[in-house]
Amino acid sequence: MTNQALLLDDVPAAEAARYARPSPLQPSAPVIRAGNDGPFAAAAKLIRVEAGSFRFEAHDLHFHHGRHTAIIGPNGAGKTTLIEALLGFRAAKLEGAEILGVAAARFLQSTSLRKRLGVQLQRVEYEDSSNVKEILDLHSALYGKQDPAVAQALDIEALRKLPYKALSRGQKQRLDLFVALAHRPQLAVLDEPFTGLDRSYIERVARLLRQELAGLTIILICHSIEELDSASDVVWVRDGGIAYRGDKEILKNNLVGEFHAYLHLEDARQATLIRNCLTQDSATLRLLSPSVNEISVYGGKQLDQAVRGLLGNVALRHFEFGPTDYRDMLHLCAKGGYDV
Repeated sequence: MTNQALLLDDVPAAEAARYARPSPLQPSAPVIRAGNDGPFAAAAKLIRVEAGSFRFEAHDLHFHHGRHTAIIGPNGAGKTTLIEALLGFRAAKLEGAEILGVAAARFLQSTSLRKRLGVQLQRVEYEDSSNVKEILDLHSALYGKQDPAVAQALDIEALRKLPYKALSRGQKQRLDLFVALAHRPQLAVLDEPFTGLDRSYIERVARLLRQELAGLTIILICHSIEELDSASDVVWVRDGGIAYRGDKEILKNNLVGEFHAYLHLEDARQATLIRNCLTQDSATLRLLSPSVNEISVYGGKQLDQAVRGLLGNVALRHFEFGPTDYRDMLHLCAKGGYDV
């Protein structure tokens, strides 16, 4: 297995070798503040990663106890790099790094301390000769407990008798999530936990995170709205650093406001005139142009009046207006070219 916090040094080397396979690892990023101090589940004064032309640097990063924090941002921005560096899976310069109140280097060298951690990363592989029962038994031997609520949500018993090589991508994801969460760790780190799951399991895992595991400290790398829904805090990674860290609702309000209007006009000249007017209107928070004939505008309560006042007799192919949601925020953060 690769990059997984199963404590293989707790079992004989010959047996551990059956489960573990080496694999390459990746980079990490900079940070912006949104208040609060005190003891943190994970923290670092500095994380710096340099790999070829890639550079990531994060300052004063911390994750609060008992909170679910989503790490969001464009592909390749350094979301996984950030987590891998903090967890020791990637070479990085770390200063003041702590996990559950213990210096990160000492934490990661201690088998007993690592039992307080649960990790699910994307590049996890078990030997094809292994079977699910062996993996589950190994987890039980290492951690001493397996939460029935986690097992039920992931329907893990349906996988128990299967050989590992026969598992589908979604079944492997369920197994990886079980290994990360079943012992109810004090800190869980999940890398795109819903990837590969079908809709029914996405709903079951989402419910598990929101209800039975609501009090757990969870850091999740997030690409979907369902993953974001379970989080209260966000860390927005972009441009080799961290653009924002703090409350999810504050970032939404700063990025996309309360309302969104989409206009697709027949005439490009009319679109340009409307675009210029909206750019200068105080109701406009952010304006995008998917094409010369399209306008996507975000703003406050006066946006509806501002937009409709400009339409008059213009020819519209399509018009939409409504409240913004976290999907809008996630979309802008994933594109990466916007400031708070």
